[in-house]
Amino acid sequence: MRILLDSNVWRYVVDNNAVPALRNALYRSRHSVLAAPAVLFEAARTPDEKLRYRLLSAIVDRAWKRLMPEVYSEAEEFKQEVRRVRPEWLRTPARLERFKRFRFDWRRSNGGLWDRIFADVAVLKEIEEASGDLETARQLSREFREDALSWSPKWRTVPLAKILANLPSPVPGWNGAPIEPWRVEACNVMDRVLRSPTSHATIDWIEGEINISHLLRDPASHVKFWLHDVDLMRMPRYWLRWAFEFLQRQQRVTNGTPVDAQIGTYLLEADLMLSADKVMVDIAEKCRADAPFTIAESRKVPGGSACVECVLDTISKH
Repeated sequence: MRILLDSNVWRYVVDNNAVPALRNALYRSRHSVLAAPAVLFEAARTPDEKLRYRLLSAIVDRAWKRLMPEVYSEAEEFKQEVRRVRPEWLRTPARLERFKRFRFDWRRSNGGLWDRIFADVAVLKEIEEASGDLETARQLSREFREDALSWSPKWRTVPLAKILANLPSPVPGWNGAPIEPWRVEACNVMDRVLRSPTSHATIDWIEGEINISHLLRDPASHVKFWLHDVDLMRMPRYWLRWAFEFLQRQQRVTNGTPVDAQIGTYLLEADLMLSADKVMVDIAEKCRADAPFTIAESRKVPGGSACVECVLDTISKH
């Protein structure tokens, strides 16, 4: 079983000096603990230097299975669909040297990006300051929440897979019929990323295979790609990110809201997520109930030392 730990669970493990106990429990089981880059990044933003060191030491421990960034996985889904329905967007020949270098940097067991962030959190600060992605996501979360304050209470329970949307006005590439909102969101986000004057991690993962300037010359084809041509079952992370963010709009927004949506995308790579955040678990379980594909189960765990006991007990009993 692949067990994904939320950031708050890592904090309780560290506070209770339970990393050795967690490591030993895993050695006696067939399970794996997943370490997500979003959790690594959140730990690296911890202002308290001593606590930050302890958190990062725990998360980069090689006893856990390190995941690739969610933006990498989303980019792989995007490229897969481009190959299937928009082969004219492909770069010929592909230029994969930079892509391979970035991928190796994330996957290498020694000296890669995980270790560099642990050694110097300024590495992460440079990445975030260059792109502005986190602050943009936080601002959007606040705007989405403000908009949702006027929504009917029915949106809290409506099945996510049954929600349809219309664009406010005709757009070239859209056939005019109601569409799934995850498609609109994915189209808008990708368009914003591709046209942004600043760098974005998505570009690093796609530019070696996708001719971006060629893509941008035909906006109607780009709209049609997202709204009508891509297959939901081939792009589950885009649906899951939209679903998380849609449900988050109906909750109190914090600086950690975008991080929770990032962590949510890793539910496709896990069998079980443990979190001490009730809202996070409720959203994840709503997504699991309504998703047209399988994602991990999510369970609420208590706080404090009881959290560690619950995690160790979960590992020993399964």
